[in-house]
Amino acid sequence: MKSFVKLVNFEINRFAKIYWSLVAITILSQFTSVFLTVHRYITQANETMYHQSLPKLAYVKHYGSIGFIDCFGSVWFMGPIALCAAAMMFYIFLIWYRDWYGKHTFIYRLLMLPVERWNLYLAKAASILLMVFGFVAVQIVLLPVEHFFFNAITPGIYRMDMTVIDAVLSFPLFNLLLPSTVIDFLLHYGLGFTVVLVIFTAILLERSFRMKGVLLGLLFGFLSFVLFWTPELLFDILLPGVLYETEVLWMEVAMTAIIAGYSILLGGYLIKYKVTV
Repeated sequence: MKSFVKLVNFEINRFAKIYWSLVAITILSQFTSVFLTVHRYITQANETMYHQSLPKLAYVKHYGSIGFIDCFGSVWFMGPIALCAAAMMFYIFLIWYRDWYGKHTFIYRLLMLPVERWNLYLAKAASILLMVFGFVAVQIVLLPVEHFFFNAITPGIYRMDMTVIDAVLSFPLFNLLLPSTVIDFLLHYGLGFTVVLVIFTAILLERSFRMKGVLLGLLFGFLSFVLFWTPELLFDILLPGVLYETEVLWMEVAMTAIIAGYSILLGGYLIKYKVTV
């Protein structure tokens, strides 16, 4: 267990500079989004009231107020989230291939460590999961602070009072990032982590069997995709009305767990017995 924790810490430290840079970009960009959104609204309100000789109350009644949720639609706000997601997707491949193609072929040293090779697979997967949860935790902490900043710079007469939770629940993209129910959380993040495991195993298939492994990896990914959608296909299309939607969701959670399980078993077998350097 101690060796596994050291491997996880090692993998996280290798990405730490880029990771904290992404966190800093997210903080600066989202606060910029809040400021620009409020500034744009107030500037437009002042111009309209000046040209139409409207009092503030009349302007709000006619054109509407501004809410915290209005800050979410800006590229300044959602852009860093997309950038972090793209960076993690890229790192899913980089975390393996840099060990083979980096300086001095670092994979030699990793595979010769006095630990079970399976730990290398699990440590890389765990580091990805922890970094994703780290990004989510940063966003959860940021939202109340950004909400306070929004309230501080927005005159009360223009402001639509809404809590952070109300704003998040009203914005569809945040429902993916911050699911409101246990089953949605298990499905969203369980599915995301399972995709990581499937990609990891596909990469190890390629590393084990080279060109033939590319086809095996693609086939493995396709079969995993089909297996995940089997409950949806079976009970929503072929046999509609047999199960409730919640029951279908729980079946998809179970399928996700099955896919994750056989991905780990196959990946562990490949890295232990088939991967060559």
